[in-house]
Amino acid sequence: MAETTEPKVKTIATDTNVASVTFFEDRAEVVRTARVAVPAGRSRIHANGLTLLADDRTLACKAAVSREQDAVTIVWSRVRRRSEDSITASAEEIARIEEDLYGARARLTGVERATENAAADARRRDALMTMWAQSVRQVPSRADGAAAELARSYTTLDEGARRALDDLAALRTERSEARADLARAETRLALARAKKPRFEAFAEIEITSEKEDTLDLEIVYRTPCALWRPEHVARLTRREGALAGEIAITTYATVWQVTGETWKDIPCRFSTARPAQSASAPTLDDDVLSTRKKTAIERQQIVVEARDQAITTAGVARGTRDVDEMPGVDDGGEAQWLTGRANATIESDGRPVRIEIGERAFPCSVARVCYPELSPATHVRANATLPGPTPLLAGPVTLARETEVVGRSTVPFIGAGEPFELGFGVDDGVRVRRRVDKKRRTTPVTGTQRVECKVRLFVSDLGGSGRALTIIERIPVSEVEDVLIEVARHPEMHHDTRDGFATFEIEVPARATKELAFEYRIEAKSNVVLPPSLDA
Repeated sequence: MAETTEPKVKTIATDTNVASVTFFEDRAEVVRTARVAVPAGRSRIHANGLTLLADDRTLACKAAVSREQDAVTIVWSRVRRRSEDSITASAEEIARIEEDLYGARARLTGVERATENAAADARRRDALMTMWAQSVRQVPSRADGAAAELARSYTTLDEGARRALDDLAALRTERSEARADLARAETRLALARAKKPRFEAFAEIEITSEKEDTLDLEIVYRTPCALWRPEHVARLTRREGALAGEIAITTYATVWQVTGETWKDIPCRFSTARPAQSASAPTLDDDVLSTRKKTAIERQQIVVEARDQAITTAGVARGTRDVDEMPGVDDGGEAQWLTGRANATIESDGRPVRIEIGERAFPCSVARVCYPELSPATHVRANATLPGPTPLLAGPVTLARETEVVGRSTVPFIGAGEPFELGFGVDDGVRVRRRVDKKRRTTPVTGTQRVECKVRLFVSDLGGSGRALTIIERIPVSEVEDVLIEVARHPEMHHDTRDGFATFEIEVPARATKELAFEYRIEAKSNVVLPPSLDA
């Protein structure tokens, strides 16, 4: 029986370049390209440069040849990872470290020899001093000139001994430094020669080609540890005292990545799609309701609680809407695809990089608004309708008036044609003081409860010109028939009975104070338990 042998497959290694990156909410899609010369028949390409985090399931490869009549078939492709031990330093760096080590050893040897010589010299001078002391005891006390000669010799011996000790101490210090330098050089050399595992990933692609040709290869894969979030800068431009202006909103994509790859000077796209999200519909669980009989006390009393009711209307009530039905939350139910205006370089260090993706300017109405119940400050508010076919994605926004940055805030998802509002800081020229007087009494016979509330507002203009101001107050709204709320009419107040907001549109003269006052009364039957907050 004849043996059959498979034809040898040629392996070709090539480097790849990043062509573009598409950022999603929690991952990124990378497109790499390479040009490879392939022989006729079957060959295997190792495309280097992929991150170790590449998702194997998302790998897709496409090949095209330089001539249309030739055909190339991709048999299979996969992501492969490997590790190899490598020396951290190059041969030149190791040679320099070895030279430093030899120099440190030579220095230490010389210093140790000099230290030994200095120690021997110190011992010799100590022996001379001992001999001088013995000679002093043998000289007669009345010898002429002996004392002066002994004093001179002692001075000479003492100065020599001091110099010897100083030299010995300096050499010992230098020896300690030389030993430390030698230890550092040995450590550096050990670290430079140490082998560490180096990990890398590449795409292995097996192809068949009819003839020898040049192949343009495109590799697409997705990787985690890369994401983007929208960010905006809103700038308000208006004339002093004008009720109209213009808002210029610049949208940026803030991106981060720690994939291990470095993306240099590449075009970027940004998408709100969620490719990893499950597309199956959720299952419904049973919602069990239970009932019980009221107690005798509950049947006799009606307990009323005060709460802040959230207004569930999408957008704001001011402004005109360009469309009849607004899209849903987030991206409006349809994935948005945005493109960066310029190429960007994104290092794999986790630091944020901001890429401009759009800018739009549109007219707006400007007003000063104050909520005295929450704060005495007056804020500048701009109302506008978002133009254009694309929405404004939710995210942080930096706010500026003219050339001055006034603060930061957040914006929700705003659909195209939807009215919205933005606050542009505090107007220091207007202050509002608020005083509330409440009186509560009960009718002796019927037990009817009455709470009378009077709110007084003092609006002051601190500037040199008059200002228009909108003041918004809240008045309770009753949801039961046993509680009646009556509001006294005020010529400058517009009261919304559904939401309970009382709006005052006033003009305040320059350097003047204007007083506003409005009243409302709460009347409840005797079996109604009113909340304690009405007594505050």
